[in-house]
Amino acid sequence: MRYLLYLLIAAVCVCAVLFLVAVINAIRIKAKPVDKKSAAPFTKEDEDKYARILSEMIKVPTVSAAEGDDLTEFRKLQAVLKESFPLIHEKLERTDLDGNLLYRWKGKNSDADGILLMGHQDVVPASEKGWDHPPFGGEIADGRVYGRGAMDCKCTVMAEFAAVEELLEEGFEPERDVYLSTSVNEEISGGGAEKIVEYLKNNGIRLAAVMDEGGAIVENAMPGMKALTAAAGVAEKGTCNIKFIARSKGGHSSTPPSNTPFARLAKFICRIEKKNPFEKKFNEPVKVMFRHVAPYLSFPFRLLLGNLWFFKPLIGYAMPKISGEARAFLSATIVFTMSSGSKAPNVIPDEAYVIANIRPSINQSAGECIEILRQIAKKYDIETEVMFESSASDVTDYKSEEFRYLGDCVAEVFPEMCFTPYYCTGGTDCRKYNTVSENCIRFTPIRMDDQQLAAMHAVNENISTDAVAAGVKFYKYYIRNHK
Repeated sequence: MRYLLYLLIAAVCVCAVLFLVAVINAIRIKAKPVDKKSAAPFTKEDEDKYARILSEMIKVPTVSAAEGDDLTEFRKLQAVLKESFPLIHEKLERTDLDGNLLYRWKGKNSDADGILLMGHQDVVPASEKGWDHPPFGGEIADGRVYGRGAMDCKCTVMAEFAAVEELLEEGFEPERDVYLSTSVNEEISGGGAEKIVEYLKNNGIRLAAVMDEGGAIVENAMPGMKALTAAAGVAEKGTCNIKFIARSKGGHSSTPPSNTPFARLAKFICRIEKKNPFEKKFNEPVKVMFRHVAPYLSFPFRLLLGNLWFFKPLIGYAMPKISGEARAFLSATIVFTMSSGSKAPNVIPDEAYVIANIRPSINQSAGECIEILRQIAKKYDIETEVMFESSASDVTDYKSEEFRYLGDCVAEVFPEMCFTPYYCTGGTDCRKYNTVSENCIRFTPIRMDDQQLAAMHAVNENISTDAVAAGVKFYKYYIRNHK
């Protein structure tokens, strides 16, 4: 008994020492204030000009185009781009792949791998209800441009094009080839990006870096975060759509048997909702992200995230209970989104189903996630039908020369910000460029506040005009200084 007491005292002492080390480390890593001006300032005239162009782009309702759909609205948007950026259309090579566009700006050394800035022309649908400004009105008010696509992601396309146009006006010649690409069906996971990638591969074109949407400059990135955060995605989750089917002999609702199709589906859903069936793990992008943001947090959060070696079990337990986003960082996720059964209220269906969307993490492939769900569904006599599946993307090396260069640009243009690698829980076209580049980075250098992020694919989508102007100047700096 005495030895157990000694062991307990020793364990308490060790924990106390380790905790003291963690406290000292949290004090030591605190970020120092930066007294430095941006290397790429902008004027009010710049801001107003960019806002007007973005407004005209928003006025064209380019709702995603599936293969073979009418591209009339996209051609109208492309006409706006041509009118707004005449030098790009005069001096750059332009390739049109069924409305998906690729522009090439030849550099001094075309033998070197080029850089590609990308975005998408399409937007998700928008109903007229609930908007303070018409969804396709492109209205400019209170320092913001309103409308579908303002944030996702016509602001990105506009900023990229405006940066190249201004560099052309200045007579600048890039060191290596610069590409601009835009697709017409990113929002519906269409094949536009694949067509561009296939073109690049067929022409033997390799890219030193690809930059797409996915991360951005955000406020309140984490609890206790005092600085704006420039989050650059180094990986993104996959996506799967799965149908779970329960069958029966059907029958009249007046004499229902037990375990009807919906009853079994309900039990299955509750089982999944009650206990996440997927592996929970701190993957490398999440650990690196916490390490980068920790110095900018208030002391309690700096203590926790700055010392994962000590607090990882506690954080791993707490994160899934904080929010859906926090949970998504640690594991694959599943959500049930659609259902169908009988066509009459007094008929027991002979077949009912629910559809779920799964987002596989880099910890587990799509196939592994599907098999886990299939085994659970069997216990409830439910069949599993895979409608679509893709695993998580490759992970870009945050220590690579290209990623470090991006961080250097952020430090010069946005010196007060925290720059960090980021793990994207959503999906982008960027993943499709992994076959032509080892550095696929998801980062839009445009500031977005909490309301703007919440308005993505929702009502009152908008973007701040000064944030767009800063984004244009960032792209200019990035291209001008890339060697």
